[in-house]
Amino acid sequence: MTILNLNDTEKVNAYQSFVREDPRGQVTQDPLWGELKANWGHVYVYHETDGQIDAVLTVLTVEAVPGKLLGYAGRGPIGDVTNIALIKSLLEEALAALPENVFLIRLDPEVAYSDILNDAYQAAGFVTRNRDIKNMHGNIQPRKNVVLYYDGRGEGAVPITNDTELMTHFKRDYRNQIRRAAKDGVTVTSGDTQDDVRAFFDTYVMMAAAQNITHRPIDYFLHMQKLWQNTGLFKVFLAHFEGQVIASGIGFSYGDEIWYMYAGSNRQYAKHYGPYAVQWEMLKWGLSLGKVEYDFGGVGDFVPEDGLYKFKHGFAYHDPHAEYIGELDWVVDEMGYQEYLKQFD
Repeated sequence: MTILNLNDTEKVNAYQSFVREDPRGQVTQDPLWGELKANWGHVYVYHETDGQIDAVLTVLTVEAVPGKLLGYAGRGPIGDVTNIALIKSLLEEALAALPENVFLIRLDPEVAYSDILNDAYQAAGFVTRNRDIKNMHGNIQPRKNVVLYYDGRGEGAVPITNDTELMTHFKRDYRNQIRRAAKDGVTVTSGDTQDDVRAFFDTYVMMAAAQNITHRPIDYFLHMQKLWQNTGLFKVFLAHFEGQVIASGIGFSYGDEIWYMYAGSNRQYAKHYGPYAVQWEMLKWGLSLGKVEYDFGGVGDFVPEDGLYKFKHGFAYHDPHAEYIGELDWVVDEMGYQEYLKQFD
C-alpha cells in the first residue's frame, strides 16, 4: 500500500486513470473530488500488482462531531471489495496518514448487497449499515438506486444497441412524453461551460423551492465545472422551450456507468415534459459511450408511492433493482461514533 504523492504527476495520472477507467470507477474517488470539497481533508491510498494500480481508497475528512473527524470514502474503495484483507490494509495505510482525531472511516462501495458479503465484513470487525436503516437519509448515499442496464437485464429486457431499442426499453407513456416534448419544440443542448452551469442552477433552485429542500450554492457547481471542463467526463444537459431553460441535468461518465447526479426543472412548463427530454439525451449519451449502466440515483424504496422511484422507474422498469451493500464503518473511537450516529436517529 502507498499514499499518493500529489506532487508526483505520473502517479497522480495513473491513479486518476484507474478511477476513471476501471469498470467500477467513481467520480467521488477521483482526487478532483477532493479538490471540489475544498473544506475537507484528504488522503489517497493505492495498491499495485506488478506495477499497475488495482485498488484505490480516497478518504476525505471533515469534523462531524466536536473536535473529531469523520473519514469518508464516497462510493469507495475501488477494487475487489470481496478481498477484505486488501480493503483492511488500505484502511490501515490511510489511518496511519490521517490525523489522530479520526473517529471513523466509512466506506460505501457500489457493490450489490448480499448476506454473505455483509456477514463477512461484520466478522472482520466492521459495523454494517444497510437493511436495518429504514430512512433513505439514514445513510450518506442512498442505498437503493434505479439503474438502466444497457446490456439487457431483467425479465423482458434485451441488450440496447441503438436509439430505437433504447426508446422501446421505456414504458409506453414515457415514450409518448419524450415525443410530445419534441413535438412541442423542446430541444436539448449539452455542454460543460459556466453558462451551462448557471442555466442549470436556475432550474435547480426552482426545483428545490418547489420541493422545500435545501440546495448547494452556485459556487459549488462553478468549481465543479472548472475542475472537469474539457475532460469529457462531465456534462450539463439543458432542455429549452421558447427561449427558456425549463429542465436540466448533470451527469458524470466514470467506469462503466453514467451517474445522473443533479437535476432541475421549472414546473411552470411541466406540460412540455422537459425532464423527460433531458433524460432521453442523457441516456443516449451513455449509449454512445458504450456504457453498461445508467444510474438514475437513489430512491426511498422500490414502490410506486415513492415519488423519486415513480419517475425513474418508467425508464428502467425492465431492470432489476439496485440494492447496494450500504455503509461499512471501521470504528476508531466508539464514543465519537455513537455521538455521530445520534444525528441519524
